[in-house]
Amino acid sequence: MKGPRAARAAVKIKKRRLRSFLRRRQHPIKLVNYTSKNIWLLLMPVTKYLVAARFDFQSWIRTNWLDILAITAIFAFAVLRWIFVYYEIEEDGIIAHTGLFGMLTTKVYFSEITTFSCTQGYIYNAVNACTMYIETNADSLPKTDIKLVLSEWCVAEIYKAVTRQGRKLPKFSVSPKKAYLVIFSLLFSSTLSGMVLFATFVFEFYRFLGNELGRQVEEQFFQRVNGEIIKIDSQFLRLLSTIPKAVLVLGVIILGGWVLSFTANLMRHWSFTATRCGSQLIIQSGVLTKRRHVINREKINFLDFQQTLLMKIFRINSVTLYCTGYGKRRREISALIPITTDKEMWASLKILEPSVPKPKTEISTGKRDLMRFATIPLIFCFIPPVAGTVAKLFLSQWHEEINIIMVLSVIPLAWLLIVQITAAFSTQMGFKNGFCTLAYCPLYQFHKIVIPKKNISKILVSRNIFQRRNGTCTLKVYTNAEKTKYHKLKSLPYDKVTDICAREGYVMEIEKAK
Repeated sequence: MKGPRAARAAVKIKKRRLRSFLRRRQHPIKLVNYTSKNIWLLLMPVTKYLVAARFDFQSWIRTNWLDILAITAIFAFAVLRWIFVYYEIEEDGIIAHTGLFGMLTTKVYFSEITTFSCTQGYIYNAVNACTMYIETNADSLPKTDIKLVLSEWCVAEIYKAVTRQGRKLPKFSVSPKKAYLVIFSLLFSSTLSGMVLFATFVFEFYRFLGNELGRQVEEQFFQRVNGEIIKIDSQFLRLLSTIPKAVLVLGVIILGGWVLSFTANLMRHWSFTATRCGSQLIIQSGVLTKRRHVINREKINFLDFQQTLLMKIFRINSVTLYCTGYGKRRREISALIPITTDKEMWASLKILEPSVPKPKTEISTGKRDLMRFATIPLIFCFIPPVAGTVAKLFLSQWHEEINIIMVLSVIPLAWLLIVQITAAFSTQMGFKNGFCTLAYCPLYQFHKIVIPKKNISKILVSRNIFQRRNGTCTLKVYTNAEKTKYHKLKSLPYDKVTDICAREGYVMEIEKAK
């Protein structure tokens, strides 16, 4: 009886070892990524020859042996890569063996992880696979420390190890309203109003350059549809006939692109939930592509309160956080609170980041700095009218088209002027409870940055000849982030900036004006 029992035990041991071997490898779907994209150029004709030969394998192999050998070699190389790339979980961290034949070994300690992310698209969802990313502050290059395509079971195992310290701690969650997510998707998709202006501008410019072509298209159009004019409104046909096909196609592409962008943003942030659990933030979102991020709260570089002018008027806010690895993938936004009213935003922030105080500023620009912010946008506003007036001197037959182009060109510049006038009263700086607050507005978007003092790496001050006369300066505050990043504030009072920096223990560097 010992013989059969020993055999069964040996079989069980072999199965256990095989499961253990496969468990630490990537999902088999990774073999598709490892095979070259060019393999399909070989595989398709070889398959076609097999069908043409009526599955006569001997003649098929004799005829296509070189292509078959190349395909086999590619698949064999992919299998070898898949075998040698694996991971190990230890008590204090995770070890990944990657690179060519697993020759590159990377160990990441759980305590040093800034962001653990896993994404699952609809294709991976069908085969129970996920892409896992692990990021730290150790690498200054914009690449992922560990990236593996694993089964859902493996990702769940690593997730439990990463979140082990907060498993028994209370959880505090925040989810934005669905209506706010729709507004967020509208705002952070390609701007609809800007695209409408751009499409109209292109149409008028096309008419301006191709008036004769438009008339020819109109004549040809009416000749072809002469029998249908009675059925359809002739004025509508006349309007369509004057619109070039290229402009119609461009308009459809622009509008279609915006709809896709809006839908993608909405699906990406639908079911958005942010949860605080101990020293970690767990953020989940997505419908077709599901995303989960575990962020080390102690590794967050800074928070960014973002507003457009309309959001500022209606007291709506969006909060993003900057932490290595979060929001760095294509089409991702590093949202903490996608969008909500100011009152609800502070209530949510108190739940998610209770240590962050309300921004407090000590110095600010104001009425005296108005012209410093408005001068350049104001000059830009005069460029289209001047250029259009000069153009009309030489192109008198196209006055109407030139006027329309001038108006369309002035609208975004006038809006920029309004935004910068508002920025003249809202550029601020200050310190409170170990945090630095910086409020500024590059171009059309207002930013209010809240940075822990420990994450400020350098403060740089520059003064041109005009700023020396009026006692102001341009301030650049560099932060400890994955990429070199600084926040630029202009027209701040120089004496107050130096006093605050000296009080907070910072040595300012003076940048020579270019």
